[in-house]
Amino acid sequence: MPIFDIAETRPRINIFKPGGAYYFKHFFDDLELFRELEPYYEKQRYRFRMATAGERNKIMKRLDKKGYDPNLIEDPAPFTVEISRHQKYGELLKNSVENYPLRDKIVFVMKDLAWVEQAVAIGAVARGRDP
Repeated sequence: MPIFDIAETRPRINIFKPGGAYYFKHFFDDLELFRELEPYYEKQRYRFRMATAGERNKIMKRLDKKGYDPNLIEDPAPFTVEISRHQKYGELLKNSVENYPLRDKIVFVMKDLAWVEQAVAIGAVARGRDP
């Protein structure tokens, strides 16, 4: 009888630390889990914020128990893109963890590498990659 090695893939959630807090962005279908995490949710920026490493560790353990793969990103450079302020960037805004203006551009830290690729496809420049 053949043996099948089926590896279950767990949804990855990248957690970043731009500045003094930890952030991640994810849409949860699990309403119960969202309600547990709601005290950390920043509604205006559509992201979750943990002020301390202790809070981050607590949330990472909770996500792991619920079947997610929380991943702490120490260096956000590979997730960073920039785009002209004059281009359409609404989709980037929705899928970034952080953004800030820089001269005539807007810099985004995207929530995952797939969104970095999407950003490049619509005209953004990846900042953290080797040319």
